[in-house]
Amino acid sequence: MVIFHLGTSLFPGGFVGVDVFFVISGFLITQTLLGEQGTWRDALFDFYKRRIKRIFPALFALYICVMAVAGWLLMSDQAAEIGKSTIASIFFVSNILFYSQSGYFDGELNNNPLLHTWSLSVEEQFYIFFPLLIFFTRSWADRYRRQLVWALTITSLAASQWMVTRDTSAAFYLIPFRTWELAIGSLLAMRAVPEPRSAWQAEIGVALGLAMIGYSVLFYNKVTPFPGISALIPCVGTALVLLCGERSAFMAGRLLSLPPMRFIGLISYSLYLWHWPIMVFYRQIESRPDNMDRLMILAASFIAATLSWAFVEKPFRRSSPLGSRTVVARGAMAMAMCGAAVISLAALSNFFHPISAQAKEVLVYGEKTGRAEMMRTGVCFLTSQSRLEDFDFKRCMVAPHDKPRILIVGDSHAAHLYYGLNRAMPDVHILQATATGCRPLLNNRGDPRCLALMDKVFGDYLETTRPDMVILSARWLDKDVPELTGIVQRIRRTTPHLIVSGPIVEYDQPLPRLLARHIDQQEPIDPHRIVQVYDLDQRIGAVMRKANIPYFSPYRSLCAPQCRLWVTPGVPVQFDYGHLTQQGSIMLGRIMARDIRPQLATRSDVSTVAALQ
Repeated sequence: MVIFHLGTSLFPGGFVGVDVFFVISGFLITQTLLGEQGTWRDALFDFYKRRIKRIFPALFALYICVMAVAGWLLMSDQAAEIGKSTIASIFFVSNILFYSQSGYFDGELNNNPLLHTWSLSVEEQFYIFFPLLIFFTRSWADRYRRQLVWALTITSLAASQWMVTRDTSAAFYLIPFRTWELAIGSLLAMRAVPEPRSAWQAEIGVALGLAMIGYSVLFYNKVTPFPGISALIPCVGTALVLLCGERSAFMAGRLLSLPPMRFIGLISYSLYLWHWPIMVFYRQIESRPDNMDRLMILAASFIAATLSWAFVEKPFRRSSPLGSRTVVARGAMAMAMCGAAVISLAALSNFFHPISAQAKEVLVYGEKTGRAEMMRTGVCFLTSQSRLEDFDFKRCMVAPHDKPRILIVGDSHAAHLYYGLNRAMPDVHILQATATGCRPLLNNRGDPRCLALMDKVFGDYLETTRPDMVILSARWLDKDVPELTGIVQRIRRTTPHLIVSGPIVEYDQPLPRLLARHIDQQEPIDPHRIVQVYDLDQRIGAVMRKANIPYFSPYRSLCAPQCRLWVTPGVPVQFDYGHLTQQGSIMLGRIMARDIRPQLATRSDVSTVAALQ
């Protein structure tokens, strides 16, 4: 998971580390709960005493350090936002906060140094209701308790799979759709799964489990529908290792008892806590880390984790004469005190690093206002929160023949063209078929909603509707270039005119944020421009010209020769790393219309030609 977060292609499915963690956590914590003695109240307080001593010290030390660095390194509005995330994390509801902020255009969420605490919030929410379930069913026969947890597991898994197809962010962040992963570990602890009867069965079980985890780490990626059924492979793999590992004298026993593995296990909690903030803050200094930078980040993460384990975790985990109720009360007091310290640090940041009125006006363009209306989000542009049924086919892709019809197809980098073209060309019907991460290519990769929409467009729609022009636009990748000519040839069979729109200028941070920092701190913007996009634009343009395919370059349109940052004074061209503001879309739409009109003028309909002229 740490290597995945470093941004390498080595483990594209490294995000399943959280799912592995959930299963292990459910197993260990349920073992603890089943071993608690005394009344349910005493057992509950003893349980939370252990959780507080295990979780709070390193976590609260992290909060204070993160806020101190944020106040020193970031603008005060960013520090305040991180403060809000910290408060949510202190009270273990950060997963709910991040879900409320999640969405296709929330690029700054990945720059939040506490984003990874969502998993701790999910875990702690599980340990609010699950201990009560265990303690209040003490008098039940074991098989009835197991049946109850089995029912909880299956219900949560079914809900997770259902939600993945409707709101991926909800399925990812929220406890009802993650409960089944922790409950799998609980079922193991409750001996609800038959154990291997022999050593060779245990060896096969461990080998199969490790293979399942390895498969998901190596072959899952960002387009894998997740969690849902896809998360079963790493979770079941983890369960097999836990179930069979104790009897495996060869593979698991030797592998996991190696000193390096044991050491990583000892510092794993602190390593998880510290690696993500270190990465996020490092990117504020070096926005495009290379492999040497990644090695430095990895080394810094291990050093911070080792120090945290040795000087924070270990001292607090030693036995204490304090009673359980006292520890719980002090834990609650620590939460309140840490929250007060976070609020104070955020206020100090605002005092020492005030934001000018001019910078505040620019930062407003980084907010969500107007984006949904501009791209027709949830209607003609499907995000991960949209359902395929939300796409309004008649409104988005059907128009009378009284004017030329232009269909824009692609992802959000196609959707942000709609607003400007619609205003630049009122004598044309602008149609739209766009979806999150949906590059208009002939393949079977991507979100099911995207694939279904593209099947509709490139299937019977073009054959029956025959628009006058198709514009293909996307956040293209290098690997897309060979496939582009194939889809172009297919479209040309039914559509007289076509334009491929290339990549747009991109920045490693939201442009309004960079402009605000430039205004208040004189930070240069050019180093934040991603040069690889220029290289890709050149490559796609060369391939299209060789194939005699009309090509429009948003990059060259905005960077000729200097890249335009403002539409008008105070109005930035883009609202995030690359998507156009409304005003930016109008500006680019006017430029693009000059390339489109000569093609449309060749229509055989003389009256339409006259109208266009």
